[in-house]
Amino acid sequence: MSATPRTSRRGPLLIAALVAAPAVILLLVALVASLRSEVIEIEVPAGTAARIEAGEAVELLPRTLEVSVGDTLEIRNLDDVPHEVGPYYVGAGQTVRQTFTSPGTIQGLCTLHPSGEITIVVR
Repeated sequence: MSATPRTSRRGPLLIAALVAAPAVILLLVALVASLRSEVIEIEVPAGTAARIEAGEAVELLPRTLEVSVGDTLEIRNLDDVPHEVGPYYVGAGQTVRQTFTSPGTIQGLCTLHPSGEITIVVR
């Protein structure tokens, strides 16, 4: 009777675990980030431009909007006039979505704020 040599299965399993571990960690980090992210929704009602033109102070969003990396800004324009919110042009009846991927400050014109300007701070 001859003895057959045992082959170790630990080597390939260890290599597979070491290769898979970084992918699993990245997946978990992305999952946690998505759970923490927020959607900031701005809805521009029909007739907003007419109200602003009539001299009404319509304030649909703050002068300085603070968001976090991973957050999404969604602007739904139900008005019949296009609007600008910083660098984002939102045509009549359109929706613009911007997910912030890096920290920084964005400044620009804002047709929806009485000051005419907006600053978006991404932390």
